[in-house]
Amino acid sequence: MAFKLTYSDGQESQHDDDTVWEIDDGVLKLGREKGKWSVLLSPSHWAVLEIDGTQSDRGEGDSDKESDQKEKSDNSDKKDKDNNDD
Repeated sequence: MAFKLTYSDGQESQHDDDTVWEIDDGVLKLGREKGKWSVLLSPSHWAVLEIDGTQSDRGEGDSDKESDQKEKSDNSDKKDKDNNDD
């Protein structure tokens, strides 16, 4: 899956679908094969990882997370409205 990496100094780099990545305790690991990492970036060196994916690229668990987040947001909105009705 293609992604854009923004470093803590603001520099950006684009990575294609051939790049495999993993985050382990904040350390960003990059390589061509999972488990064979050629680049390790500490949490102080990278700031943002933006995935360039479409809905079809997502796993089943991702849509569940979105539903949960929407439900939490809806509940929060309802609580705010209830509090303002007082």
